Amino acid sequence: MRIEMYVSENNEGTSEPYWLILDPKQNMSCCPYQLAGQITGPYFSRESATAHLKNRHYEFSKNAIVYCMSGYWSKEYKHAIKNGT
Repeated sequence: MRIEMYVSENNEGTSEPYWLILDPKQNMSCCPYQLAGQITGPYFSRESATAHLKNRHYEFSKNAIVYCMSGYWSKEYKHAIKNGT
């Protein structure tokens, strides 16, 4: 499958950026399934992630934030960003 998307060039100093909504909850057991439920995304601009968080604020706790991550170590994502494919 091939997809095309716009990735924001406002990268916050991060190589191959993408954004996640992180909603920390108590996770004493370090259960990966609980951790996965605390992450929403990816988004390809801070604006789109922020809009989702704002528009669906009732789905998230008051501690939810938008966080910029780097896809630097993903060869496929890095290639797509560098080559526009």
